[in-house]
Amino acid sequence: MKLTVLGGGGVRSAFLAKSLAWNAHRIGLKEVVFLDNSTENLAIFGEIARYVFNTLRPDIHFSLTTDPVEALTGANYVITTLRVGGDDSRIRDERIALQHNTLGQETTGAGGFAMAMRSIPAILSYCRLIEEHAAPDAILFNFTNPSGLVTEAIIKSGFKRQVYGICDAPSELIRELPTILNCDEEDLKVECYGLNHFSWFTHFTVKGEDVTERLVNLPALYEHTAMQYFSPELVRLCDNQLLNEYLYYYYYREVALAAIQNAPETRGEQIARINRDMRDELAAVNVKTNPGQAFDIWMKHYLRRENSYMQSESQQEKFNTRDALTLQQFIDEPDSGGYAGVALDILDAVNSTTTKRIVVSMSNNGTLDFLKSDDVIEISCDLSKNGLQPVTPHHVPNAQKNMISCVKEYERLAVAAILNRDRDLAVRALMAHPLVGSWSLATALVNDYLSDSLCEGWQ
Repeated sequence: MKLTVLGGGGVRSAFLAKSLAWNAHRIGLKEVVFLDNSTENLAIFGEIARYVFNTLRPDIHFSLTTDPVEALTGANYVITTLRVGGDDSRIRDERIALQHNTLGQETTGAGGFAMAMRSIPAILSYCRLIEEHAAPDAILFNFTNPSGLVTEAIIKSGFKRQVYGICDAPSELIRELPTILNCDEEDLKVECYGLNHFSWFTHFTVKGEDVTERLVNLPALYEHTAMQYFSPELVRLCDNQLLNEYLYYYYYREVALAAIQNAPETRGEQIARINRDMRDELAAVNVKTNPGQAFDIWMKHYLRRENSYMQSESQQEKFNTRDALTLQQFIDEPDSGGYAGVALDILDAVNSTTTKRIVVSMSNNGTLDFLKSDDVIEISCDLSKNGLQPVTPHHVPNAQKNMISCVKEYERLAVAAILNRDRDLAVRALMAHPLVGSWSLATALVNDYLSDSLCEGWQ
């Protein structure tokens, strides 16, 4: 079996390489290819990933390439993790939105739309190559943001292979709950529903017993999980449902906007600065001959990035900041799963005798009866050798239905606008988005975003 990663020269590639190496036996991997169009990124982050993978699984052929045909030929599984335009485009997205006094978070609202304008055409060009060169039964796992929009665009483009959208935010929150509830991970069941970066969690059971009321009243929930960004009063108003961390930008919109505007730099500018520092320090190191030294530099700067996540927007310190690991400690530490773990769970299910619950983005097909059948939703699924079975949530309050319906209308219009490169549809899409909701604002945003050289050919 061959697995190809599109965007394998990203900063987080070492984590993906480790997860694939730890779990390769589950799906019979014989070859892994990390592709990136940046030779510089492959020479740094790709080489660190190669060292990690080869240390764990020297018996599996691992390669780096800039040639997409070579990477995709015969591939059975494809993972996409692209950032089209890099840090510069992210900064531009954010600054344009902030100039118009609206949020520019990279996957949400106007910033998410701008990112999708670049991500979707790039992904679709790879999809054409997958259909031409990959194995006939190849499965595509989309990690490229904004994941829900990109996954819906892939499906609606007519792509004929199986596609799943995966995000690690829901899985990370769910993994934090067993410690809070003092139970085993396999005994906890959670229902997640909504859209990517716009989902809620409900009906928490431990060995079949409903523990929702107990969970939402535990102080530790708001101190030691991603729920740290939300008030217990808000959770009660949401019918005791927990919230995806990205809902912070909706429920605390003016707080987040003011915090970002008052910060000395945007998150994109902060990430770009950290990445420049990292690259400058790594420039003095030969990654191939000194992988340990290169890893230490990478880890130091990576933690600067991760441990500052959402601090500007929420004005809070992260509860779960990480400590630096040496290269050997990183390799020896058991894999925590993450988004790659969800993909591997799906691939391994055919050989499994148990059922596991995961969260994926996939076509609705009637699961949420207030949305269209071909809408892509983020939903809990029970995974077994019989495949993926979406879990219909016990209760979706009207407030959540209305919010999801509103954002999904934006997503439908956004996908249609990008697939057809239609300026009017783009304006309609942002008009529909609750973080924009204005014709004059939507028009100004679309005009500014379409001035990007990466967005040519729009009507």
